[in-house]
Amino acid sequence: MTEFNIAEMRKFAGLSDGDAALLAGMKPMLEKHGPAMVASFYSNLDQHAHLRNLLDAKPGRREILGKHLLAWLLSLASGSYDTTYLEQRYVIGQRHVEVGLDPRWVIGAMSYCRGQVAPMVEAEYGGAADQSQRVLALNKVMDLDLNIMLQSYDDKRMDMFLETTGFSKSLFESMIASAGAD
Repeated sequence: MTEFNIAEMRKFAGLSDGDAALLAGMKPMLEKHGPAMVASFYSNLDQHAHLRNLLDAKPGRREILGKHLLAWLLSLASGSYDTTYLEQRYVIGQRHVEVGLDPRWVIGAMSYCRGQVAPMVEAEYGGAADQSQRVLALNKVMDLDLNIMLQSYDDKRMDMFLETTGFSKSLFESMIASAGAD
């Protein structure tokens, strides 16, 4: 994995300890609304034949992936966003790379999920003084996740390039640095 400083990325995204506490407190909401979101997510994917075919390529895959999606959703409320969290998200990205899922679909899926959590928060915390902070905290953690997952795509492409060309990573980085020095 490329060097990825989770604390730095949390800070850049503005995912504070206060956000982490809000997220941890939303686990019951995610447990309550998560199954409906998973069903809606897969109904959305079914509108795209190639995604539907990917989901149904193996018997039981859809059900297994639905369980993984629900587990991912609930883990957004872990309250702990550290190196272990980073490694778990990176593996999710690697799995998407391995099955040949183009990154645009991962980005679109995350956008879909962000659109689903706002109504959940409205249903559970409508009118609460911290309602918008709750939505924002969920958006921040999902953006952090997306950042980590997409890093796995970059790493795979870099590995493929280096393997194909025979370049070392340091040579490639030196070439890029000197090209941008002008």
